[in-house]
Order: sequence, then C-alpha cells, then structure tokens
Amino acid sequence: MKFTEKVQIFNYDVDMHGNLRPTALLAKLEEVGSNQMTAYPPNNDDLRKMGLGFILSRVVMRVYKNLRTNDVAEGQTWAATTSRGLSYNRCYRLVKDGEPVADVFTVWALLSFNEGRLIRLEECKDMHIGGEPEEPFELDIPLRVRMPKAEEFREVAKRKVYYSDTDINGHMNNTKYLNMLCDFVPEIEKKSLRGININYVNEAPLGDELTVYLKEDDGMCYFKTVRSDGKTNCEAVLYF
Repeated sequence: MKFTEKVQIFNYDVDMHGNLRPTALLAKLEEVGSNQMTAYPPNNDDLRKMGLGFILSRVVMRVYKNLRTNDVAEGQTWAATTSRGLSYNRCYRLVKDGEPVADVFTVWALLSFNEGRLIRLEECKDMHIGGEPEEPFELDIPLRVRMPKAEEFREVAKRKVYYSDTDINGHMNNTKYLNMLCDFVPEIEKKSLRGININYVNEAPLGDELTVYLKEDDGMCYFKTVRSDGKTNCEAVLYF
C-alpha cells in the first residue's frame, strides 16, 4: 500500500549551492514513512510500548535531480515485497512534476528490547506493519557493495558524536551519517552527489569518538568509521 504526502523544501534544507542536502532528503522521506505508520497503526510509539523498535541496517539512495528552496514535491513510501526473514524492506520515492527526484531503498530489522533479539517477519505478520507490500523499484547502483581492503583506506579524521547528532535512542541518527561523511569528501563543494550506499553496522553512542577512513576511486568515495572500542560503526560508498 503506497502512502503519499506533500514535501516542501525550506531554506534550512539546502546546501551552499541552494540544492537539497542528502541528509535533509533522507530525513524528509523517513518522516513520510513515520506518518504512514501513524495513519495506519501500529506506529513507532505503539511499537515502543510493546518493547519493539525498528533499527536501520542499510540505506541505498539514488538522486536524479536537485530540489531547491520552496520546491514542493510528493513523498511516497511503501513496504516492499522483498521483505523476508529478519529483513523489513521499505521503499521511498520523491517525485516532482511526475518525475522521480530520488529513490531510496532501506533495510530494517525489528528489535525486541525486552528479549534482546530480532523479530522475524512471520512473528508479527498479523500486525500488518506498513500495510500491504508492493514491488520495489530497480536502482542503477548496487544494493550490496564490495568494500576495499583495510590497507587501502587512509585515516582522515577523528569525529566525536555530539548531542546534535543523536536521536531518542541516544546515538547518532541514521540521517546524520550523510552529513558526517560528506564533510570528509575532498572538494565536495565542486561535486554533485548522485548516490549512496550505507551499511549501519554498530550504533555510534553520544560522546564516542569515531575514526574515519577514506578511499577514493573513480568518482566514488568509500568510507569506514570505527568506534573507540574498535568495532566498525558503518561502511559506505558515495557516488559522484
């Protein structure tokens, strides 16, 4: 079941060139998804009361066109038929003048906080989370990425997790990762982002210090961030 609503671009959503920032794009589409769950419960608050919550494991975004301040587009979202096992797949699409502006494919997992385990889809099928699923779109960038070897990366920064990065869970919100990674792309002000693939491995808690590693290769920036305890935080590739 596809859910749609209007999305407006404001001054604080755009970058130095007046284009919608990738972080803002992802945040607006995730808000459309949250609004669908509110319109067709259970929503995130309902799940939390049941001791459940969604955690995001992967985002694949393809950007086709830039939106600018005062543009109004249509946000669309739907549960994908590819969901199975522990993976809950959701699609998002931003449309303007009948043409896709961006497509986002996401992979989520449902966590039981009380039991400390992931919930399989068949265990909660009677809850009808997200409504009836529909077919996902096809992307021209891969859903899975082969990352470079560890020795091919170079350390580019130490990056603390600040209060402004965090959400209700006390760790860096998934949309904030794009801001962080873009900050370490050399001469990004001269580039135009056309796609991303982020694999969220372990959360980044408030106050932790991440080590950021980068490898550039033929219009792509590969990133790996590592927590202070040595665990991988995320692996990502940005396409330009």
